Amino acid sequence: MSADEYSQRHFGAATFAAFDPHAAQHRAAAAALHDRLVEIGFGPDRAAALFGLAEIADVRPSRTAYYETFVLPHDAAGAAARFLVLHQPQSETELRGWLGDAGVNLLDGMAAIVPFGELRRSLVSATWFAGRLIFADARAYNRLWPEEPFADYVMPPGGDSIGLQRVAPRTPRRASLDLCCGAGAQTLAAATYSESVVGVDLNPRALRFARFNAAVNRIEHATFVRGNLYDPLGDARFDAILANPPFVPWPDDDTALLYRGGGPRGDDVLGRILEGAVARLDPAGSLTIVGDLADVASLPRRIDAWQGEERRTLLLLQHHHELLDYAESHAAHHKRSAERQAHVVRLLRHFEHAAIGSLDFGYIVQDGTPGPTYVQRTTAMLAGSIAGDVAAWFAHQRRLAAGAIDALPLQLAPGLRLVDVAERAPGAAAESSCYVAPGPGSLHEPSPVSRRAFALLGRIAAGGLRWCDVEGAGARQELDVLLARGIVRVDATG
Repeated sequence: MSADEYSQRHFGAATFAAFDPHAAQHRAAAAALHDRLVEIGFGPDRAAALFGLAEIADVRPSRTAYYETFVLPHDAAGAAARFLVLHQPQSETELRGWLGDAGVNLLDGMAAIVPFGELRRSLVSATWFAGRLIFADARAYNRLWPEEPFADYVMPPGGDSIGLQRVAPRTPRRASLDLCCGAGAQTLAAATYSESVVGVDLNPRALRFARFNAAVNRIEHATFVRGNLYDPLGDARFDAILANPPFVPWPDDDTALLYRGGGPRGDDVLGRILEGAVARLDPAGSLTIVGDLADVASLPRRIDAWQGEERRTLLLLQHHHELLDYAESHAAHHKRSAERQAHVVRLLRHFEHAAIGSLDFGYIVQDGTPGPTYVQRTTAMLAGSIAGDVAAWFAHQRRLAAGAIDALPLQLAPGLRLVDVAERAPGAAAESSCYVAPGPGSLHEPSPVSRRAFALLGRIAAGGLRWCDVEGAGARQELDVLLARGIVRVDATG
C-alpha cells in the first residue's frame, strides 16, 4: 500500500492531490500560509531556535516530552512547533487561533491536516531549509502512520540535505538541475542563484509536495517533472547539477523504498547520475552529490569507469561509518529487540555478500573539466557553509591546469591559520608539531605539515612569495603538494 492509498482509505484524500500549481488562487493561499507562519514567529530565523537547536532536522522524537515541558514557549510559535514538527494533536479552536481560518482551510482542503478523535493532527511536517519553507510528510514518529514507512514517503530535509546545501557551489547559474528532488528543498534553494531550475523525481507524490512548496515560497522559475534522472529532460544542458539520491546499500529482495535503497552497494543511482553528467554538465559547471560511499579507496576508479573519462573530482568525506553502527541505525524502526537484531544480522551479511569493506558519508563534487580526483576528509560543513571555498578550490585547480603560474603571487587558502605547538613530556625534550588549522567556511581539516612546509607557508602568509622565488627541489616539491591540495592557492589578481 502506498501513502496515497493509505491516506485516501483513512482520511478520504491524498495529501496535496487537490493543489493546482496553475491556479492563482491556490498559489496565493499557499504564499499566505508562509506569511502567517513568519508573522507568528515560526519563521526561518526562529523555528529551530524554538527547540534550542540550529536546525529543525536535529529535533529528536525521543525528546518530545522534554521539548513540550521545558523548551517550547506557550505562544503561537510554540503551538506551530508542536503541531507541525512534533505532530501533537490540537483542537480546531486552537488551530484557528494561531494558524488562522485561511491556513486551516487550505491545509484541510489539501488533506494535510486530518481528524484525530475530537482533535486534529498534521500529516505533514514543516521545516525551514536555506530560508525556504518546506512541507514534507510527517516524520516517522507521527502516530497516524504505520510503523514501516511507505515506498512513496516524502522525506523532510535531514542532515544529508543540509550538508549538500552547505557544500554545493552557489555561484550565479543559468540553469540548475536537482535530481531525486523529493519535496524540492534543493531545487528551491538553488532558485536563489539560478535563472531557472528543474527538479526531477520518480515519485509523483513528491512532485506534488514540491510544487506546493514552490508556491509557498513564491518561486515562479522552478519546474518539476517526473522521470528517471535525465530521461525527461530532452537534450537540455545545465551549469549546476545537485543530487541527493537513494544511497543506502540494500538487498535487492527487500521492499523498495524510493527514497532509500541505492542497490546492493548503494551506488546504482549514483553511477547513473555520474555517467549522464558527462553529456549534461557544462564545462566549469558544478555537480554535487551527497551519499554514503562504499570503499572510497576504489571510488576514483569507479567514477572514471562510469564516466568513461577522467573528470576533476573532489571527494569530501565527512564521516566514517562503522558497519555495525550503520546496520543498527537502519534497524532502529523495529519495536522489538529480536526484530532489530535479526535485521542487523541480515544487513551485515548483505554487506559481506556485496563485498562492502567500508562506508563513508560524504560528497562527490565535479566541475565538468578534465582532471584527477582529490580525497579530502573534512568536518567543516557541520558548523556552516563551505560552498564558497569549494567553488574557490575548483577555480584554483583550473588556474593550475592552465599553467604559467610561476610568477604569480601565492596565498593561503582563506580562513587557514598556521599553528606551531610545542609539547614536553615529564623528563623528555620538547617536541614541536606544525599544523594548518581551518577556520569557518574552509573545506580543509586540521592537517599536520613538515617543518619545511610550515616555513614555506609562513613566507606565503607574509605575502609576495611566488613559485619562482622558492629555491631547492625539495622545497618546490613541498610547494607543489600544497598547491595541489589547495592549501596554497594562486592569487590570479596579483
